[in-house]
Amino acid sequence: MEAGQRLGLPVAAKTAMPGIRHKSDVDGVRLNLATPADVRGAYDDLARRLGPRVVVARMAKSGVELALGLVNDRQFGPLIVVAAGGTLIEIMQDRRVAMPPVDRLRALKLLDRLKLRPLLAGHRKRPAADLDKLADAVASFSLLAASLGDLIADLDVNPLIAGPEGVLAVDALVLPRAAVRKG
Repeated sequence: MEAGQRLGLPVAAKTAMPGIRHKSDVDGVRLNLATPADVRGAYDDLARRLGPRVVVARMAKSGVELALGLVNDRQFGPLIVVAAGGTLIEIMQDRRVAMPPVDRLRALKLLDRLKLRPLLAGHRKRPAADLDKLADAVASFSLLAASLGDLIADLDVNPLIAGPEGVLAVDALVLPRAAVRKG
């Protein structure tokens, strides 16, 4: 497909149909599509099974998968969550919660308390993630939570890939507060 060639192969394709909260749960993600035929086949499959809205994006470089979240607690208001991400988020139960805003130092402390922290330092010849850029991302996310948290019921950035060159948000889900009240 043209999108894959314009972006530069390999690419990823994922469903963008409304109402699908976790794309991997419905087999809605295809990675490392290396040829135009791969992209076409992935689109055809996703469109047939899940609907015609499909996003094609450059493949992210490998790194450690984390998640950033915003939850709105009835008693405390907006809270940020820093966690192990990707498909292991529920299994690992590796998360830390803080009241926003947090500065870079507090963000580093949150990251240091995660079980996956040794992976961020580099593991088995894999390079270390850029902790400064990751801490900046957490601190910036916390500013968003402090500023807009009352308008948002749920916000998940998952995965957030941390590598030696910085961080990249690969997917996100935002549920406005009004949408949750109705449904």
